[in-house]
Amino acid sequence: MTPLSGWQYEVPLDESEIDLSTIVTRLNRIRAGARARLANSELTRAFLMTALGMMEEQFGGKTKAKLDDDPIPLAFLSRPRLVRRTQVEYPELDPTEAKFRDRWGGHQDFLGDFISYALAVRHLRVWQTSTVWAEELVDPEADFAAAVHKFAYHGIRLLVDLPAYRLRLLAVASADTATAGSIVQQSYEYTSRSMLGLFEQWVERFRFKLRPGVDAERFIILLLAVAEGLGERLLAGLDDSVLDTELETSLLGTATLALFTGLADPGDGLTVEEAANARIRELAEAPEPTDSAARTAPRESAPTVS
Repeated sequence: MTPLSGWQYEVPLDESEIDLSTIVTRLNRIRAGARARLANSELTRAFLMTALGMMEEQFGGKTKAKLDDDPIPLAFLSRPRLVRRTQVEYPELDPTEAKFRDRWGGHQDFLGDFISYALAVRHLRVWQTSTVWAEELVDPEADFAAAVHKFAYHGIRLLVDLPAYRLRLLAVASADTATAGSIVQQSYEYTSRSMLGLFEQWVERFRFKLRPGVDAERFIILLLAVAEGLGERLLAGLDDSVLDTELETSLLGTATLALFTGLADPGDGLTVEEAANARIRELAEAPEPTDSAARTAPRESAPTVS
C-alpha cells in the first residue's frame, strides 16, 4: 500500500468558484434573480470568506469543552468586527457597514447564510479530498482492509479538524429548535451526498451488492452515525481508543469493515436477519473447541514419592 503513505492531507479548494445562488438565500432582495446575482457578487463572497477565516482562527484546535466555555456563541462574528476585517483583507471592494446591511437586513440573516456557506465549503473540501483519496485507495490489487483503515483514519481526522464541524455543533447548541433542525439536516444532506458518491465508486470498482433489504442509503446512514459519534468523542478529547496514531487505524475503520462484512451479500441471498440467525445456529451447533496447546505441550514428570 505504498501510495497511502504519501497522501495530501487536504486538497486545496478555491472558494471563489462556488456557486452561491442556492447557498446564500437570506439576502435582502425579493426577486430570485437579483438574490442570485448578489449572492455571487465579489463583495458578498468577501464578507463570507472573511467570516470563514475568522471562524478558522476562532475554532482551530479547540476541543468541545473549550467550545462550550465560549460565553456568547458566534460573538466573534459581530457585524462591526467582520466589516473591519473585510476592509483590511479586501480594500479594493470598499466594504462598509451600509453595504453589509444592504445585503442582510438582520445579523441573524447573515449568520444563517454564513452557516450554510461554511457547511457547503466543508462538504466540498471533504468531497474533493476524499475523491482524490478514493482514486488512490480503490485498487483491486491493494489490501482492502488496510485501505479502509487508512481512509477512515484520515477521513475522521479531516472531518473533525475542519472548523465547520465545530461551528455546526456550536450553532446547533445556540439555535432555536427549527434553526438547529435545519442546520443538522443541511449538514447530513451534504455529507450523505459525498459518501453516496464514494460508495458508488466502490460498488462500480469491486462489483459487490448489499444484502436484501439494505441499500446504499441505509449503509451510509449507519456509517455516518458511527462517524458522528466517534467525531464528537474526538472533539471532546476522548481519543484514547478512537485513533491509533502509530498504526494510522481507527474504530471507524473497524466499524466500516464490520458493516461491510455483515451487509455485503456473499451470494447466499440472505437478509441480515436470516444471515444472523444462520450464524447463530452455526455457532450453537459447532463442536466444543479443543485446547490444542494443552494436547501438544509436554507433560511434566510426576513427582517421585519416596
